[in-house]
Amino acid sequence: MTEDVLIKELCERSSKPCSNRHILCIQDTTEMNFYSQKHRIQEETGLGRLDSSKPTLGFKMHSTLLVDAFSSNLLGFSNVQLWHRPIAMLNRRERNYQTLPIEEKESYKWIKAVDASKALLKDAAVITFIADREADIYEFLSSTVANNVHYIIRSKSNRNTIQHQKVWDILPEKPDLGSYTINIATDHRKNRKNENITLKVRYAKVNITKGSHKGSFKYPDDVALNIVEAYEEKTNGINWKLLTTHEINDFKDAYQVIEWYSQRWMIEQVHRLLKHKGFQIEDSELESGWAIRKLCVIMLSALLRIFQMNMAYNDPEGGQPIQEVFSSEEIECLKHVCAKLQGKTVKLQNNNDATKLKWATWIIARLGGWTGYQSQGNPGIILLKRGLDKFCAIYYGWQLARDVGTR
Repeated sequence: MTEDVLIKELCERSSKPCSNRHILCIQDTTEMNFYSQKHRIQEETGLGRLDSSKPTLGFKMHSTLLVDAFSSNLLGFSNVQLWHRPIAMLNRRERNYQTLPIEEKESYKWIKAVDASKALLKDAAVITFIADREADIYEFLSSTVANNVHYIIRSKSNRNTIQHQKVWDILPEKPDLGSYTINIATDHRKNRKNENITLKVRYAKVNITKGSHKGSFKYPDDVALNIVEAYEEKTNGINWKLLTTHEINDFKDAYQVIEWYSQRWMIEQVHRLLKHKGFQIEDSELESGWAIRKLCVIMLSALLRIFQMNMAYNDPEGGQPIQEVFSSEEIECLKHVCAKLQGKTVKLQNNNDATKLKWATWIIARLGGWTGYQSQGNPGIILLKRGLDKFCAIYYGWQLARDVGTR
């Protein structure tokens, strides 16, 4: 089975709960490095050099995570791209990188993800693509929008506008719409302590220009959009500038855009968990790079469920509907498992709503070794992974027994 088939199945399954909803398509890129195992891995099997100046051997992954815009429920993936660079690939100057059209650059990954996601999510009510500074590319900004398709991109470049000003220079001329308070965790790298800070919000309507982008002649000369700024009123304070095609008229609209962009932490967490916390794909001992890449896609599917369950157990409302995560047959199997796991006391019974994901999380956590007592704390990622592995084995055995019994 090819990795393309695995990716197609993962994405098509994810699209089913997206109909008639506003979906945030959150894009990001990560890379897997297997240089420490280079003596084990077969040559020319889907691995190549990475970004680091240090010796590397691995592949890159660009994924698009689906999140409900209003409930923040995780729904799956609409696009996953895997690729590797040849070990002896020429550098940017040798390839005349600046003169290449976007379709021949790695940065085309952003537009490929948009095209694939729009085709897959044709029944969604609204689609909003979200990405960090790397996606601040004129070709992306000028080709993504449709009637129900928008984007929120963190601004990287102080672009020219038809207003004959730089886009960032227009913002200080605009009035503040309001402010809001956030909590900032301790970050020793930035010399920040845990504290509550106030961010002011303002925005401007602008038309950015194409400029002298080589190879972009087929794109329009300018693009109309809004730039929203959330800033801390002090030197070297927090400052987020977001480019968006969503309509902005007041503080509520601007704050909503900021909130949607803040959902980016989810895809960063997914990529982090893929390389750490029990999944540890970079520790794989498979000898073929192609096999490792397939394993990566399979891990994404399992990791998504675990992340969904982890969020559900911390949600007082019980998390998202269970049907968005488990099939009807899996739910039936979970009911049988639950009956065997429940104790005689109230504290050892699954008292959660059986229509919500938290109910299933209780079962999976018990299979992973969680006692069910609140004194043990909420189940974590590694425990849920262990429980999901065990449930998969039970489910396949249950299916086999049921099929044999039917015959």
